[in-house]
Amino acid sequence: MKKTLLIFLGVLFLFFNVNEAFGHQLIFSDGMNTKIDNSLYIPDPQISWAMYGEVKNNVLFYKFDADQKEPLYASIVIPALEGLEEFHPSLAIISERQNIGLISLQVDENNTDLPFELPEKFSAIVFDYYDNFPGRVFYEPFTQVNYWERQEIRIHHINPGTYYLAVFNTSENGKFTLAVGEIEDFRNANFFDSFVRAWFETKIFFEDYLTAFVAIVITAAIFSGIGYGIFRAVKRVIR
Repeated sequence: MKKTLLIFLGVLFLFFNVNEAFGHQLIFSDGMNTKIDNSLYIPDPQISWAMYGEVKNNVLFYKFDADQKEPLYASIVIPALEGLEEFHPSLAIISERQNIGLISLQVDENNTDLPFELPEKFSAIVFDYYDNFPGRVFYEPFTQVNYWERQEIRIHHINPGTYYLAVFNTSENGKFTLAVGEIEDFRNANFFDSFVRAWFETKIFFEDYLTAFVAIVITAAIFSGIGYGIFRAVKRVIR
């Protein structure tokens, strides 16, 4: 029994490569955050979060609260998939006008064009990607996938308040990953969501269905082996 458990744990750690885990925790989305009132909530913008999304002739919204003056980091990367080599969605920061005014003093961007209306007393600033395509490659070791980097936003400090992020592209559809925050903190994360579920979500997001299927088969075989080992141990005890 003990030997079987040790084998299982060894295979699990080798398979999911936990020591090289992605620094961002994944916030899972059902894709229903297409209105600002239904924004996907980011618990703490200082913690490293990643959110998968796909623009389909719509806008995807995200929300966070700043409790004090603090820095803000946000970036977009594109999964290295055929057809997305030149996909470059816009990223907008939305908040009350005085908050956007402070941000505008710290950046060179002055684009405020949006394909949607803002709430009263709110303003926005839009960040776009202007570099070469397909972009610099970023390799994520935990899930063994490549991304193309797009715009990266670093703001020294933002006012306390409520903020929204909006990702959109008015000319084409495609997949993206939005990253927010830079502090790697897994103290409140659970193993299943942060590693197992995140790994499978990434494979599906990258349309790597074969690897996901093989992983399911291997996992099922491991648990079946453990179950069989427990059955034999119980059977010996009964005898």
